[in-house]
Amino acid sequence: MTDFWSQLALDRIGFGLATAGYLFFFALLLTVKVRNVPRSLLMAFSLATACWAFSYAAFSIIPYQSLVSIWLENIRLLLIMLFLYAALHISQNSLTSFLRRKAVWLSGLAMLVWTLTAQYGLISLNSQVSGQLLLTIFVLALLEALYRKAGEARWQFKPLIFALSICVLFDFVLLAEATLFQRIDNELWATRGFIHVLMIPLLVISVRRIKAWNIRVYISRDIVLQSSLVLGAGVYLCLLALAGFYIRLSGGTWSQLLQAVFVVLGFAILAALVLSEAIRRRLKVFIEKNFFENTFDYRVKWLELTHRLRQIDVNKDDVHQQCLMTWLQAVGYTRGALIRVNQQHLHVLALSNREALTPHEHAILEHYRTEFPDSNWMIDLKQPNDPFVQSLSFSIKNINTQLIIPIRSKEGLWGLCLMNAESNLQLKLNWELRDYLIAVTEQIASYLFLLEASHKLMENAQFAAFNRMSAFVVHDLKNIKAQLDLLLKNAEKHRDNPEFIADAFDTMAATQSRMHKMLAQLMNKERTEDQGSRINVAAVIQQLINERCKGQLPLPELMVEHDSRLSLDKERFSNVLFHLIDNAQYATQSDGQVQLHLSHDDSFMILKIQDTGCGMSQDFIEHRLFKPFDSTKGNAGMGIGAYDALLFAQQLGGQLQVESQAGVGTTFTMQLPLN
Repeated sequence: MTDFWSQLALDRIGFGLATAGYLFFFALLLTVKVRNVPRSLLMAFSLATACWAFSYAAFSIIPYQSLVSIWLENIRLLLIMLFLYAALHISQNSLTSFLRRKAVWLSGLAMLVWTLTAQYGLISLNSQVSGQLLLTIFVLALLEALYRKAGEARWQFKPLIFALSICVLFDFVLLAEATLFQRIDNELWATRGFIHVLMIPLLVISVRRIKAWNIRVYISRDIVLQSSLVLGAGVYLCLLALAGFYIRLSGGTWSQLLQAVFVVLGFAILAALVLSEAIRRRLKVFIEKNFFENTFDYRVKWLELTHRLRQIDVNKDDVHQQCLMTWLQAVGYTRGALIRVNQQHLHVLALSNREALTPHEHAILEHYRTEFPDSNWMIDLKQPNDPFVQSLSFSIKNINTQLIIPIRSKEGLWGLCLMNAESNLQLKLNWELRDYLIAVTEQIASYLFLLEASHKLMENAQFAAFNRMSAFVVHDLKNIKAQLDLLLKNAEKHRDNPEFIADAFDTMAATQSRMHKMLAQLMNKERTEDQGSRINVAAVIQQLINERCKGQLPLPELMVEHDSRLSLDKERFSNVLFHLIDNAQYATQSDGQVQLHLSHDDSFMILKIQDTGCGMSQDFIEHRLFKPFDSTKGNAGMGIGAYDALLFAQQLGGQLQVESQAGVGTTFTMQLPLN
């Protein structure tokens, strides 16, 4: 009695697992968007098999005798036959037109008559089992026909034919024994559910392989990997428990000790297998090669690549190392090198888990530059039939590189990326890997080019800043020269005048101070501003007119409505005003007028410089007046006076406005915040 109940429990466990397995397979097929006959029949078969297994697992059904058993067994056989018939006629895409075929509806009608005959007891149990046996033979004949018709695509159909053949052959053995001995063998029957469960993975592989059906079942690689680990761990623990039970059963007085040691050792091995990154990588490669049509999950890979590229900071020194690591991680490799091809030299930019280039690797890369000067062709050095590998004059058996990936810019070959991995993790350079690497290379190369361009921009910006500062220094030197020329000119008349001599020394001291400041600017490569001195604006303007503007007509006139005290660089302020006044004098006839009006409101000092000169057009003001190095004075001017004045006002938080009319005159209005 104990053996009977044990057998019954094992029977239900097997069919329960089969129910879960075929429901899972049915759920996978639901994710398929394509609609064709094989997919529809395969879904019907998987759902019918799940119901068939559930009936045997949940209820005490007598095989091939109860009403439910007769109908479920015959429906499964009919669906298998129709499925194989559809596989033999893969050009049939419409389920309706397929069911209208004469052979299909005649088969369904014959199966219905046979089922009703068995249901109402018109034939004996032995005859019924014999009929089922004949149907299994017919299914085996269909499988054999499908295998022969597959031809060159036989590799695609092998998992399907193998899985269905195992199930049908098992049923054949079960029915043959039942026919001979007039009973169903309990042990064989208990094994039936487990046999069907073990064949489900082969069915999944088959629908992925057979391209003619156009069935695309999507299973996440991560889910498959984790499920495989869990399933493997479960099987391992079951074997561990059975082995421990056997040791305890036969170990005598040492049985408990041996069992404990065995279990601890077994769990230690399991932990090593599950936690080992190398084993996980090998398992992942095996799954991707054998269970997926594509090597990579492009959706996940592209998101990972985008995320890693976004983390790269082009301003850091290790940016080349980051790019190389991103490149390797995109393919799943661990070793590599990033090489810059600079004219006739190879410069190593980054290395990962490998030594520097060997002489043989240098020779290979130089040979590559010669063979593919203008090509984007990738090389797999581990493929001996590759023409490039065969053209090498030395052995590359121990070379530490598998893939050579070119990086090309508009100017030509920019660099090379070398990749390698453990021999069991290396990917074959087929069309899929080439296309994937081309896309990855384009993305990473753009970052490398951006890095190089940013460095050039930084250098150009430094040179531009230095040139800009030099232009202002030259402009100030012109003013110093004009001041010294005026001093020498007046020295001829007033050299014996003590007051002139005192003024001359003061002028030379101021000139020396200004030249010292300009030299400091040249040394520091930037303009320095003195924000600490507080000045009376009216006094500074009047001193400027008296000392630097009286050598040219018309003489400027200052009219002060309200004076202001500001904290700013007195010398810079004087230079800016001098350029504006000098420009006004240059544009005005000697009998004209140049007037300065000083006032302020609640927030700003307001200085207006008005002249009655030739004036400017609106187009000139908008496009040329504040453009650096654009002068109307010819070689006599630098063209940065107005630009410097505008920049000075904006740096202090003020503004410079211009109103002008050709033939009437011009008014510059400078507003500086009161502080």
